[in-house]
Amino acid sequence: MGRKSRIEYYGAIYYIIQRGNNRKPIFIEDRDKKNLLEILSETKEIYDFKIYAYVIMDNYYHFLIQTFNIPISKVMHSINTRYAKYYNSSRKRTGPVFKGRYTGILVQDESYILTLTRYIHNNPICEKICTTMENYKWSSDIFYRINMESIVDIDELLNMLSLNRTEAINKYIELMAGNSIDNSAFKDISEKSHIIGTDEFKNTITNLEEKQPLDLDQILEIACPRKEDYRLIKEGSRKRYLTKYKKIYVELGRKAGYTYEQIGNNIGVTRASARLLLKSK
Repeated sequence: MGRKSRIEYYGAIYYIIQRGNNRKPIFIEDRDKKNLLEILSETKEIYDFKIYAYVIMDNYYHFLIQTFNIPISKVMHSINTRYAKYYNSSRKRTGPVFKGRYTGILVQDESYILTLTRYIHNNPICEKICTTMENYKWSSDIFYRINMESIVDIDELLNMLSLNRTEAINKYIELMAGNSIDNSAFKDISEKSHIIGTDEFKNTITNLEEKQPLDLDQILEIACPRKEDYRLIKEGSRKRYLTKYKKIYVELGRKAGYTYEQIGNNIGVTRASARLLLKSK
C-alpha cells in the first residue's frame, strides 16, 4: 500500500521528527549538531519558512516549522540530503543516515506553538541529559530567554504571552520551568498521529487526504481559526489579516478539486481574484 500524500498548503505548520537509521546516534559530536544548525540556517535563507522550535539529540531531532511558498517536502529533502552527505563524508562511510522518511505532523494553527515548543525543549530533561532546559545548548530555548531572533522566529510565541517583551520573556521562563509535562502522554497524542488539532480539523484533513467530497464552506471553516474570521470572509471583508486564511482556503479548495470560479463565488470574489490570492504576500 502506498503512503498517503502529505497535505501541504501556504502557512501550514509541521512538527517534524527525524531519527537516525536503526535509532543509532548520528549527531555524536558537537560539530555534528553545529553542522545541522548551519544547514538549517542556510536552507532558511534560501527557502520560505519559519522555525519556532528545535532540539537536536544524539540520535534524532525535532523541528517546529511553518512553511509558505516552498512545500515542507522540499525543505526537508534539502536539509536531510545535505546532512547525510556531510555525515558520510566526515566518517568515510556510505549508506543511509536517517531512518527513512521524516515524520511530519500537520499542526492546525499557531495556538499549538507554545505547547509543542515546551514539549520539544523538554526532550533533554526527559532523556535525563540535564535537569533544566537552559542547561542544554542544542535547543532553541536560549533564543527565547535572551530575546534573540536569528535562526529561530521567536516573535509569534512571545507575542502570545505579552506584547511587552520583558514580560513575555518572564512568562516564557516561568512556563518552561513549570511542572514537568507528561512526555509519554503527549507523545501518544502527537507522535502517534499525523495531525494535531481539533477533531473537526483532523476530519477535514483526513477527508482531503482520502479525497472525500467536502463542500467549500467546510473547507473555509477549517482554513479559519475562528468563527468570526469565517463570518467576515463570507461577508466579503477585506481586512488585511484575513488574506492568509483566504490563501489556505483557495489552496485547499483546489486540492479538493474545485475550480477557481467556484472557490471565488463562495466568498464573493472573481475567478481572477481567487487565483491572485495564491500569489499575494
